[in-house]
Amino acid sequence: MQGSYDYRAVVLSFLIAWFAAFVAIQLVGRVRGATTRQATTWIWAGGIAFGLGIWSMHFMGMLAFRLPVPMLYDVHMTALSVLPAVLSSVLALYVAGRLRRSFAQLLLSAMFMGLGICAMHYLGMNAITFTPSETYSPFWVVASVVVAIAVSLVALHLLTRFSWVESEPRFGVQIAASALMALGVCGMHYTGMAALQVGPDTFCLTRAGAVPGEQLSLVIVSIALLYLAAITIGSQRDLHASEQRFRALVDGAPNAMVIFGPDERISLANVEAERMLGYGRGGLVGKSVDELLPERVVPRDPEARERFLMVPRQIQLGGGRDLHCRRRDGVEIPIAVGLSPLTVLGRRVVIASIMDLTERKEAQARIERLAYFDALTGLPNRSSFENRLAEMLGESGGDGFGLIFADLDGFKEINDSLGHSAGDRVLTQIAHRLREGVGERGEVFRFGGDEFIILLPDGSPTRDAGIAEELIRRIAVPIWMESKQLGVTLSLGSVRHPEHGREMDGLVKRADIALYQAKSAGKNVHLCFRADMEESVTRRFTLLNDLRSAQELGQLALLYQPIIELRTRRIIGAEALVYWNHPQHGRITPATFIPVAEEHGLIESLGEWVLEEAVRQSAGWRARGLPPLRLAVNVSCAQFRDANRLRNAVDRVLRRHGYPADGLELEITERQIMRDPESSIATMKALSELGVAMSLDDFGTGYSSLGHLRDFPLRKLKIDQSFTEQIDRDAPGRAIVRAVVELGRNLGMQVVAEGVEREAQMGPLLASECAQAQGFLFGAPMPAAEFERRLLRPMTV
Repeated sequence: MQGSYDYRAVVLSFLIAWFAAFVAIQLVGRVRGATTRQATTWIWAGGIAFGLGIWSMHFMGMLAFRLPVPMLYDVHMTALSVLPAVLSSVLALYVAGRLRRSFAQLLLSAMFMGLGICAMHYLGMNAITFTPSETYSPFWVVASVVVAIAVSLVALHLLTRFSWVESEPRFGVQIAASALMALGVCGMHYTGMAALQVGPDTFCLTRAGAVPGEQLSLVIVSIALLYLAAITIGSQRDLHASEQRFRALVDGAPNAMVIFGPDERISLANVEAERMLGYGRGGLVGKSVDELLPERVVPRDPEARERFLMVPRQIQLGGGRDLHCRRRDGVEIPIAVGLSPLTVLGRRVVIASIMDLTERKEAQARIERLAYFDALTGLPNRSSFENRLAEMLGESGGDGFGLIFADLDGFKEINDSLGHSAGDRVLTQIAHRLREGVGERGEVFRFGGDEFIILLPDGSPTRDAGIAEELIRRIAVPIWMESKQLGVTLSLGSVRHPEHGREMDGLVKRADIALYQAKSAGKNVHLCFRADMEESVTRRFTLLNDLRSAQELGQLALLYQPIIELRTRRIIGAEALVYWNHPQHGRITPATFIPVAEEHGLIESLGEWVLEEAVRQSAGWRARGLPPLRLAVNVSCAQFRDANRLRNAVDRVLRRHGYPADGLELEITERQIMRDPESSIATMKALSELGVAMSLDDFGTGYSSLGHLRDFPLRKLKIDQSFTEQIDRDAPGRAIVRAVVELGRNLGMQVVAEGVEREAQMGPLLASECAQAQGFLFGAPMPAAEFERRLLRPMTV
């Protein structure tokens, strides 16, 4: 078992058991010559003393043991565990106190005593609920039982055989016998602890009535010491001598203890109490009890005050209002106090057991800080937000409140380029700007990652929008990081309570939907939730779920659009386009579902399926003797970023179908390659090494520089349809097309005009010497069978 021992506490646990055993033996000595009634009283008093000693030794031993997890005890099970210790001790002392006894009686008594000690130990351990559940080593369990019985037998034999000579006590033998008894108890405990096995990830479950182990152990030890003290004091004629013996015991107690009488003046204090309160030896004697218990706790009325002090109680132990006592230097420290009134030789006294809770309070504050505040930014975290929102939802009346969901734009690029430590520093600055921007008008929470939530009590939609716009301006101010100017923007989506919902989940969900729409609208904007946004997101979610199984259900189909030679109108190629034949919504165009596939990681497998199906179909046409065509297949951004996977997929498909590499053309958009020109050049070169042609789609819409265009290993430029659409009506449009055709010719590239739909567009294109075109004028995307029939016609359109 993982853990460590506080050996001072180990020694103290042995001393407690030793003292309890010695007190019990002394009480059993009174049985000799006593009446039956008196003998029964002394046996039970001694049995209870030794049983409590065993019980307190166990929990002092648990206090000595340092597990890597805090331990919580079930109070009811802990209280139950004292019974076997007391009953077995009573039985053992009954045998020891008899004038005549046999070895069989001693053996039976030792067995009962050993088993009682073991039962107490394992019941006490059962008061702790570990998860994952603890296990016990059978070997060490058996060993603990053997140790308990064996040492109990030796101690009882020594006690009954040699501790009295003609009813006169032999203190040396009694001390040895009590030490053996204590050794048996300790040996069983620590052997039993060796049997306990818990894993490194184990922790204790909190359940109703559970109390921290440290507090419970100290309370139990205090109870046992108080009982032993009472028995010791009550059984002696000289109260002063008893107090001196008690002082020696309580001075070694791990918690502070003081005794005061009816005059509420301290008559005895142990070393720990004096150290805790900052006094020298004997410095607390004569002080008023008010030094320990503030006036707000103890009643001022004398009669009520006396009743309060004379009733056993635990103050601030496991709950209740805070309680402090004053040190000598005036500093107040949090404490827990146990009050135990006793009557000794007709004199009423109260023993106060005091625990300093300073470290525990500090630990609780740290834990609460970790539980409810973000360690990086210092903002309240998601748990704090949920608690605060629940509180605001529970409040009635008012004009409602606003909730803004905020997310940084472009933060991933900062993490990827500068590292997570730089990203953390950026988040810290962003959190500071948000806090300053909101000010006293609301509360800012870090929801997670680069997401923040702002709660705005009261107010109005107009005020919420104003705060959102102010935050956008604040965040847009560049951040300097490692001599670099970083641009980070903010997208926000907002809702109002109760207009947009009355429950936590609904409000957060709709704010998130509004944020998603703000991202889709171009980012760096604020949008307030509208009902149609939820409908759009629901449709998109349904579309995504259906798309996951569309390929397996055979709902995807490739259509082929002819690419023609302008002067002869001969079909010289085809562009493969994937469509989705949805069972409810009919044919869905790629412009609708491809962005969904890209966003949710489905595009790689979808793109590879399109490549496989297109090459298979084109290879089949060639095998049947149809004119060889150049087949164009679109490549997504996600595919293009993973150069190795894309190259391997292309190579694998070409080899499988025996398709010539120069018959395949991969189309990429201008925006794709301009995101990272250097990486794009490397990817295109890797594909070009296979013999595959690269085509630049939508040319003119991505703002590529001519310098980069010269470096790209491209064979074809496709003029975007936005330039060809009005070529027969717009002189600037014709000039752009002529310039692109001339540019392509000078760079050794073919030029294709997209979106040709009217015959009137043909003249300007031919005049511009554009060689190829595609569009609805020559044919819409069509199934493979229809395209094949077109190929079998005369090679003109």
